[in-house]
Formats: sequence, C-alpha cells, structure tokens
Amino acid sequence: MSKKLRSKIFQFAILILIFFISVFLFMHSAFFEIDKITITGLEKLTKEEVLKLSELKTGVNIFRIDEQFMCRTVEIHPLIKSAKVIRHLPRTVEMQVEERKIWALVPYQDMFLCIDNEGICIDKINSFSFASYLIITLDTLPERVNIGQAVHAEGIGKIRQVWEALSPENRKKISDFHYISNNKEIVIYTARGTQVKFGKMERLAEKAEFFNQIFIMEDDLQKAGVEELEYVDLRFKGQPVVKTRS
Repeated sequence: MSKKLRSKIFQFAILILIFFISVFLFMHSAFFEIDKITITGLEKLTKEEVLKLSELKTGVNIFRIDEQFMCRTVEIHPLIKSAKVIRHLPRTVEMQVEERKIWALVPYQDMFLCIDNEGICIDKINSFSFASYLIITLDTLPERVNIGQAVHAEGIGKIRQVWEALSPENRKKISDFHYISNNKEIVIYTARGTQVKFGKMERLAEKAEFFNQIFIMEDDLQKAGVEELEYVDLRFKGQPVVKTRS
C-alpha cells in the first residue's frame, strides 16, 4: 500500500471519528434537554403521582432516560395496567398510561373488592349500584386481600373467558357468576333469577350460544305468566336439562 493511500485512509478515519464525536456531543447537548412532559390516559391518578413514580423530570437529556425502567416503576402502582414512554424529538417526552378499570365486584367480608378483568383488586367499597357492575362470588378467598393483589386468578380467569364468549346483548342480562373451587365449575345467574349450571370450560362456544334460548324461554314464560325458570343445566352433552318453578 502506497504512502499516499495510507494517508488518505488515515484522513478519512479521522473525519469519521470527528463526525461520530460531533454527533455524540450534539445528542448530549442542551438542545435535547427535556422541557415538556405529557401524560395521557389518566382518569383517577394525577400527573404529579405518575411523575413521582417515574422520576421523569425536565432538564434531563432525552436520550439518557431509561424508558423501560420508568414504565416498570409506574406499573407498580395498583391502578396502572401498563405504561409506555415515547420520545418526541427534540425536547418532549410523552408517557401513555392505561389505568385499570373496575370490571366486577367480589363480596368479601363486610365489603366488596373492586377487580379489573385480570382479577387485580384496585379498590374496596362498602356500597354500590347493583346495576353498575357484574357480581362475582367465590367460595374461597384469603383472609386478607391487599390493593394490587390478584384475587383467585384461576376462577376469575375462567369467568372472564365465559364473559368474553357471551354476546354484548346477553351480558346485559347476566346478574352474577359463582365459581366453585372444588370441581372448578361455574354457576351463572340471570337478571331474572334463573340459575344456569354452566359447569366446566368444555364446549364453551356451544354453551355461550345457548344463552339466546335461555332468555327467549324467560321472555315466553313471563308473557304466559304461569311459571318461571328455576335452572338450566348445561353441564352435559346433548339437550340441556330445564326445570321450571311451579
């Protein structure tokens, strides 16, 4: 290799080094210091609470924040389901927060546990409107349930699968669910008081579809004014067992 070629290669390498150093210094300059922080998705929590958890502050270089760490610290809060940090160059950071929402109420001692659709306890209340939320009763619960704790993950998980298999219209006609831990079976009560012995999770779609017929039977019996449904047993293959009140 000639001396002239080596000199050109050396000069080119120096230029590349200077370029990367310049880029590095520019990225870590005051030009990229955060001067605006936005937090979206908040309903119950305040921006100040989330900022305190995340430790996100203005005046910090936008490239030096650890978004994964911030999201994990924010998600520790029992009311927060997920968090995401987005950089908007040059100086704005956005944190998108998804709060946990009450999906159902679980009777517990002399109160009700407010749980989201993952079974996480997000609040405890003493009174509520029965028309507002689904009621879930569980035959086994720990002596103490803390905010942020999962409440009977297995039972709530199965109930959620059934709930999601029902049509939105049929969900409105459901009063409450009961989970029996010993045999892992679900019992459902309609708003009119019919007991539906749903059983285990097999034939889920078939059972969910049969609720259309249950509500039609309820309507027909009410119009006739002679008798009401006591229970419908969906636990076994074949035609469901139907019992009416005399």
